[in-house]
Amino acid sequence: MKNVILFLLLAVTSLGMAQEEESKTEYKGPLDYFTLGIGTGFSSFIGDLATDSKVSRLSNIRSCYTFNLEHRFGNVAGAQIDLLYGSLAYNENSSIIKNNRNFQSPLLQIGVNFVFHMDDDLIFKRNSPFSPYLSAGISYLTFDANSDLQDINGYDYHYWEDGTINDLAFTDTDMDTNAIQLTRDYTYESQLTDSTENYSRNSLSIPLTFGLKWKFSDRTQGRVFGSYNLALTDRIDNYKENGNNDKFIYIGFSLHYVVGRRDQELKHRYDDVDFAELKKGDDDGDGIIDTEDECQHTPKGVEVDASGCPMDEDNDGVPDYLDKEKGTKVGAQVNEMGMEITDELLATRASARDSIETVRHESFSEDASLYTLNKISDDIEKNYADNENLTGGSAIPENLKEADSNGNGIISASEITEAIDGFFEGSNNFTVKLLHDLIDYFFEQ
Repeated sequence: MKNVILFLLLAVTSLGMAQEEESKTEYKGPLDYFTLGIGTGFSSFIGDLATDSKVSRLSNIRSCYTFNLEHRFGNVAGAQIDLLYGSLAYNENSSIIKNNRNFQSPLLQIGVNFVFHMDDDLIFKRNSPFSPYLSAGISYLTFDANSDLQDINGYDYHYWEDGTINDLAFTDTDMDTNAIQLTRDYTYESQLTDSTENYSRNSLSIPLTFGLKWKFSDRTQGRVFGSYNLALTDRIDNYKENGNNDKFIYIGFSLHYVVGRRDQELKHRYDDVDFAELKKGDDDGDGIIDTEDECQHTPKGVEVDASGCPMDEDNDGVPDYLDKEKGTKVGAQVNEMGMEITDELLATRASARDSIETVRHESFSEDASLYTLNKISDDIEKNYADNENLTGGSAIPENLKEADSNGNGIISASEITEAIDGFFEGSNNFTVKLLHDLIDYFFEQ
């Protein structure tokens, strides 16, 4: 009983210290969430049968198997569903004739244990490959004591003071008879009962466990443990003599696999992010928060409507800050600068195109020189620099913007050369048609 009390004190002390530390710092690495275990071991029974038996203690050991599923709540505590299947047994062999009893019982125990892990960053580091643990719980067990009372031929065993087993009961005169000596077959063929009490063959028990855990890898581990099981019955061996309930010890080894993990790093990744403030964000500074802004990245200082889109008073599709012709009449077709497309404008553009064709023919003819092309590029750049109404880059068609390698919003002669070279090398997305369009646009600048 002193050992049990010490065991419980250690468990309570460990839990208290670990929980105190857990309240100070929280482990932020991967955390075992569900662990599945299976193992084997042996049982040793402690009950009412004589302890001064001459029988080897090994004859009372029986194999058992375990299966459990554990859910770990945090750094310290976990809950475990545990199943133990096997058998219990004990055998007497004494010069006292009445102390030659034996029994064997199947054992099935299933219950819930609370596990207290010591890899809690206080006693042992959370990622330590080795750590102890404690557990305690409540279980339901079933048993059915049977005894070996007859040999293989059906003769009843009769124990004599000289330690032999015979087919006749021992008396002083029997020493001179022709009694047949028998040998135990260790077949537990007879169910044990009590003539005065029809007792239940199931009970509750309290398992107390101390174990050592080795982590072989990130998800696999082995456990060696000893479990002291206090049954709430004195009938596992059928005999009720000393007023103490029966007990048994189970020593085992199990392999465990972490089937579920909780990534604490992901859980804490956004600890420093104020999501309430993010909802109020306004990246383009137009006064409309991003979650309600239908036109993101509006230029600074541009007046916007309630949806965050630039104002367009004449509703021609061109925002006011780009519109070169305000007050366009309803239904009129406009160009990219908001100017109504009229016959006069079309004629002007046609004339300009004819002029461009002439220059292009002269510049890209067999007599054209690189000097001429570069001069045209310089004239285009100077024209954009001198005329503030021209906005470089805004008019470049989307399918030609790839050629603007320096990002200055103007297509130069060298950039056309790069586009043509890239076409033959297969390093860009240009086609023959797009190259023609690119050349046309070069002169239209």
